[in-house]
Amino acid sequence: MRNPERITESLDLIKEIWLKQPDLRFNQLIYSLQQQYSELHGEKGQVKAVDQDGFAQIGFDLFNVEDDRFIEFLKNVSTR
Repeated sequence: MRNPERITESLDLIKEIWLKQPDLRFNQLIYSLQQQYSELHGEKGQVKAVDQDGFAQIGFDLFNVEDDRFIEFLKNVSTR
């Protein structure tokens, strides 16, 4: 069973990060965190799609990232 404390820890870190950037909407913050995590980890989870007009859309699928690894990332972001 996964440690339920990870939920509070994750949310507390996200809150701390968000309070430093209060003009961001929640989903902007989450997208930005996913992008940063992906960039730091060799584009892990990056999903690209190109429209017919050539416009590229980039998203992130971090479904398989373990919580403890993302928490460590959030800790590093929160200290910047």
